[in-house]
Amino acid sequence: MFADFLLIFFLILANGLFAGAEISVLSVRKTRLREFVRRGDKRALAVKSLRDKPEHFLATVQIGITLVGTAAGAVGGAAFAASMSAALGDVEYAQEISLVTAVLLISFLELVLGELVPKSLALRYSDSYSFLVGRPLLGLAYLMRPLVWFLTACSNVFLRMFGDQTTFTEARLSRDELQQLVEEAAKTGSVDPRASEIASRALGFGEITVAEVMVPRTRVVALRRGAPPEEVQRVILEEGHSRMPVYDGSIDHIVGYVVARDVLALAWERGLVVLEDILRPPYVVAGTTPALDLLREMQRRRVQMAVVTDEHGLAGLITIEDLIEELVGDIFSEDDQPQSLVLREPEGTAIVQGWAPVRKVNRELHLDLPVGADRTTIAGLCIALAEMIPEAGTTLKTEDGTVLEIVEASARRVRKVRIHPVPRQGEGPPPATDGHDDV
Repeated sequence: MFADFLLIFFLILANGLFAGAEISVLSVRKTRLREFVRRGDKRALAVKSLRDKPEHFLATVQIGITLVGTAAGAVGGAAFAASMSAALGDVEYAQEISLVTAVLLISFLELVLGELVPKSLALRYSDSYSFLVGRPLLGLAYLMRPLVWFLTACSNVFLRMFGDQTTFTEARLSRDELQQLVEEAAKTGSVDPRASEIASRALGFGEITVAEVMVPRTRVVALRRGAPPEEVQRVILEEGHSRMPVYDGSIDHIVGYVVARDVLALAWERGLVVLEDILRPPYVVAGTTPALDLLREMQRRRVQMAVVTDEHGLAGLITIEDLIEELVGDIFSEDDQPQSLVLREPEGTAIVQGWAPVRKVNRELHLDLPVGADRTTIAGLCIALAEMIPEAGTTLKTEDGTVLEIVEASARRVRKVRIHPVPRQGEGPPPATDGHDDV
């Protein structure tokens, strides 16, 4: 009896060794591993070899866990069941009771000692754990290559009918899963909450288009080509922008941009401002361009501003600062006056400026308003839902039930919108719409 128990105990420990090895090798920090590899540490080299060929490593671990777990169950079931059945004697259903008890006991030991404890230790001490098991596992993986090949070939026979094939490589984490990991790390304190917010923004940055981040056409301030020096100086001083586009004829025809310091230098040097002398060529991009691609291209070209166009002409402007703000939040200079995008009301509603970007409103109010090429601002969203420029008093509804009430509008522009979020459980329903619901 004691020998059987000792054998089962060692089998469960072996199961835990394999389970912990899988976690530790995959979670060891790359920077630390690279440091030991540079020193020529044989343990680190073994771990690196395992990580470089995860299909062989994971297959070996899975085979080891399966064989050890099966052996522990078989030996434990037979040994414990027989001993307990003898101890129960003439008790009714003694054999069935002893078998169920043995299965439950072995399952408990395998879960605690064979899975939970070793995996927790492997996560906490991934460096030392992986270095300890790296070389033995590498040798075992080499010895089991024929078995891995044979089992893979057998499973492929069955998977062929589904048009698939066996792979032991773990699935890559999705963006949502990475997002959850970052949030959990912030909650536990292992990552600074501010760094977690930047990481969360960065994870979604690759899916953002230029149109979602740009300054829309309605808020673009530009200089006329050939404007007199007094007008140039007045506009630059009033607006306070470091760079301003220059148009010829209409704002849809942007011919370049000027830098405020060049205007100032020209005024000091010659006493006269001639835009043609300091005009820089425009960098034109489409609104559908991925924001990440534009950031890289602007870095390569060493430009700070880009003109965004669509099929109608000028769609807006975008700067490096706009792109960086999408990652780290709003950046204000000494003279900037922060503009309030959202005015919260006691009833749970909020008044939002029409030019407010939908992405920022979603972030501020924790909403999920749709964003698209024609829905980058709240005004654009309202126009897209109504399929016209809605009048003041019109109410619109998005797909998730959020109600947008037009508070102030002109014949050409939606200026202010009241947002009625979808009521949570226990709250009243949103106000009825007038028929301009989104389908």
